[in-house]
Amino acid sequence: MHLKTDLPELLAPAGSPEALSAAIEGGADAVYFGSVRFSARMRAKNFDHSEITDAIALCRAHGVKSYITVNTRLRDGEIPELLDTVSVLNDAGADALIIADLGAASLIRERFPDLPLHASTQLSGVSSRDALELSKLGFSRMVCPRELSLGQIMSLTANSPLEIEMFIHGAHCVSFSGQCMLSYAMGGRSGNRGECAQPCRLPYMVAGTTGVSKSEYPLSLKDMCLASHVREILLSGVTSLKIEGRQKSPDYVWGVTKMYRALLDGRRDATKEEIESLAALFSRDGFSDGYLKKRYVGMLGIRREVDTENSKSAEVFEGLTKRVPISTHLTVKAEMPITLSVTVGERTVTVTGVTPTEARTVPLTADAALKNIEKLGGTPFILDTFTADMEDGLFVTPAQLNVLRRDAIAALNAPPARRALDVVHEMPTYPETHGKKPIYTAEFLSPGQIPAQAESFFDEIYLPLHCRTKDYSVALPEYAPDKRMGQLEAALSLASPKSVLAHSPAQIALGGKMGIPVTASLRLNVFNGFCADEIIKMGADAVTLSPELPLGAMRAIRAPKSVIVYGRLPLMLTLRCAISDGGSACRIHGAGGFTENDTVEKNHLCMASLKDRTGASFPIVGMYDCTNILYNSIPVYMADKAATLSSLGAERWHFLFTTESKKEAAEIITAYKEGRAPRNPSAIRRLK
Repeated sequence: MHLKTDLPELLAPAGSPEALSAAIEGGADAVYFGSVRFSARMRAKNFDHSEITDAIALCRAHGVKSYITVNTRLRDGEIPELLDTVSVLNDAGADALIIADLGAASLIRERFPDLPLHASTQLSGVSSRDALELSKLGFSRMVCPRELSLGQIMSLTANSPLEIEMFIHGAHCVSFSGQCMLSYAMGGRSGNRGECAQPCRLPYMVAGTTGVSKSEYPLSLKDMCLASHVREILLSGVTSLKIEGRQKSPDYVWGVTKMYRALLDGRRDATKEEIESLAALFSRDGFSDGYLKKRYVGMLGIRREVDTENSKSAEVFEGLTKRVPISTHLTVKAEMPITLSVTVGERTVTVTGVTPTEARTVPLTADAALKNIEKLGGTPFILDTFTADMEDGLFVTPAQLNVLRRDAIAALNAPPARRALDVVHEMPTYPETHGKKPIYTAEFLSPGQIPAQAESFFDEIYLPLHCRTKDYSVALPEYAPDKRMGQLEAALSLASPKSVLAHSPAQIALGGKMGIPVTASLRLNVFNGFCADEIIKMGADAVTLSPELPLGAMRAIRAPKSVIVYGRLPLMLTLRCAISDGGSACRIHGAGGFTENDTVEKNHLCMASLKDRTGASFPIVGMYDCTNILYNSIPVYMADKAATLSSLGAERWHFLFTTESKKEAAEIITAYKEGRAPRNPSAIRRLK
């Protein structure tokens, strides 16, 4: 393991110009914020183009790095606007972009080769093998998920070719990042598009045949707080520690940032009193370190009235008071242009002005020049030292000195020179598949669901790898940190599947290494043709399009594609077991969440449901590794829309069988053979 001798970067959020000032005042080493477009927190105030240029310049003046979030999934028609936005960020000198769309990353890398890219946690990278594949795509950093334990983080940093950034404080998404469609399914507001309405914070009733959670809010997690684990984290090898909160107030950003600044500088853990002060800023019935310590019980929490009252006593951020000290040296000599050198730290810039004239009355003195050079009120700088090398009897007007000062400050804080290449991005094209009979594929959760009709109807049938069957194709585990990835190759060799369904860049690479055909699953969130093309280049034989796409957008993507034509969409992947309340109500296994043991201890599925306030029932399945998948309350159904499906040009039609019995699966197959209309149109979902 590589032990860092210096402190990791403290990375603070900024959802507004005021919050940006609060982060700088609090002592952040870096700040992340978004433009008004393409940000995963579209409900934050964010920054327009002029504001974001000024914000980046302010960060640069204070020696604070600026990372800009461009972390939504993009449709093809949005690509030109994306590149225009990135052009502004590139020229402004942003230190990096945080990217979630692989297609966007490839386009940005080609056109703006000097602009560093960080892989967003929305990209669902979890293992060092994912980091390796992302490094090949031009990323320099990967943001790891909140769900990793301390041991998993240490394994990741020890083996990753990329810098690793981890969350240290703030809200938990209950779903694994990048794998949530609950907001989209319930109200059309896509979390993948920065529009999440947070339905996970609503009440639900858990029902099931085994022990189930009694909580009224089974999906609402407490906020993360790792302030009591700073010393351990300093040994983990991570590069950056991230505070969540781009929708939080400047008071919150200032208070949390300055607390972690003090803890990092002191290389110490927080006291009980300091944890309480953080909770007063914002908490949901306290905090949790459950994922870091693999303690899944006690992670639930909602914002209570007492929490709100506590926050009213939080210290108010009064504004940015920090100024950056500069040293200046003025040279005034006869028959030579005057010069002003300005130094901050190890950086010095020198600018030239007019040639001085002979003084007719009062010559310029150092004291007189100082009055103009120290006028820095409208800038982030403050004069620390001033020296001068001046010949007697010369004169320079105050206006000319002011111009010299302004030029020097502009040069001192100028963005780095970066390339913007004139690259023509043409939409990738592939051979037409219209008119060809599609390949029918199906995914089942257990062998017991598969009816006899399926064997002849489907060209490929996928089962989870945990089922350990050699008769079918394999759906790889949705969540695979380093230890799990190390187990997959041996397990696949034993299973010898004819193909695999892969959920990450590392899994695609593993299939290619083993010579197994790969279909990229819906979990790679393919929203545009460039993203699809990038995944095909990785080694996938086909990509599953995001079910959030409208039909027209699906039709426009020309890559070898798979479309989900039947089934309940997986709306969440949770590592903590929501069914058993983190294990407290588990009567069978007791892990309370993800387990990566070498041998499978659990050889069955736990079945339950979440019922919302409208009465809709969402099946939730406890998988073989104790992760949960929450499925939609109604299935996609297109049996009577064969012509519509054919028009998409998809070479694969994919069926998802989740809670269906063998008999129900057989009925669905018959319905698609015969093109039957749905019995109850209100109980199904259409592709539109």
